[in-house]
Amino acid sequence: MGSIRQLATGPDAPYRTLRGILPKALMAEAAETLCALLRALGAEGPDGLDALVDNLAARDRARLGLAYDAFRDTEVFRRVITAEPLVAAARDMVGTARLHSPFQHAVFRMDLVGEGWRGFGWHQDFPYNVLCRNSVTAWLPLTPSGAANGGVQVARLETDELYPVEIRFKRDAAGRKLSTRDAFIPERYHAGFEPCAVTPELAPGDGLMFRNTVVHRSGRNPGPRHRYSIQVRFGDLLAPEVVSRRWRHRHADGFDTFAELHPELIAFKED
Repeated sequence: MGSIRQLATGPDAPYRTLRGILPKALMAEAAETLCALLRALGAEGPDGLDALVDNLAARDRARLGLAYDAFRDTEVFRRVITAEPLVAAARDMVGTARLHSPFQHAVFRMDLVGEGWRGFGWHQDFPYNVLCRNSVTAWLPLTPSGAANGGVQVARLETDELYPVEIRFKRDAAGRKLSTRDAFIPERYHAGFEPCAVTPELAPGDGLMFRNTVVHRSGRNPGPRHRYSIQVRFGDLLAPEVVSRRWRHRHADGFDTFAELHPELIAFKED
């Protein structure tokens, strides 16, 4: 298993960097598979992930979106999110031998240069997946990620409290409402996050693993390269709180399960 370096001191640190947790060859194969998908969707031109993405986006931006779901259906994606070193690190951090990891909450992201409307604001993952409170996210870059390209940023906070959320529809570059929603922390809390925010520098094969109460964001990508990443969630399969609700987690984009569990934390909900 790759080495684990804690970003905060102590065995119960809420987030850790995982240096070399996955083989570079595996991540390269995943990137090559994504290139093959893009060519199958009509991308033309020289080899290289960014070049193929740029070509397809310029010719048919909507078609580029097809790569998201198609990539999640690939065999190499499954190997990445179920790699034994990654699962072992999750077991260690969660502290259980039996993990809960719904495939629905394993996602792929392409954050293109300059698309500020796709930035992910300050949030916690619990409202997004509603696993047990003792669960973690593994954030895995396919290409280098860090401060230069708006990579994942975490707030070093001393608390694991859940913050209120504003549930709003995503919108495209023109401000048009999309079909899915976000649950961001209200702006009045942001001043407390900024001074303690850090942006880990991650290479393919590295990862960041953090508890689902950790406040984090991934901002606008200023370039020069696009940012590609995989996220997978792991929780305690036998945690009493999740057993009592028969493993019901988030299925709907309306965040209904979270709203039922924590109605006091819904600061706003756009219908």
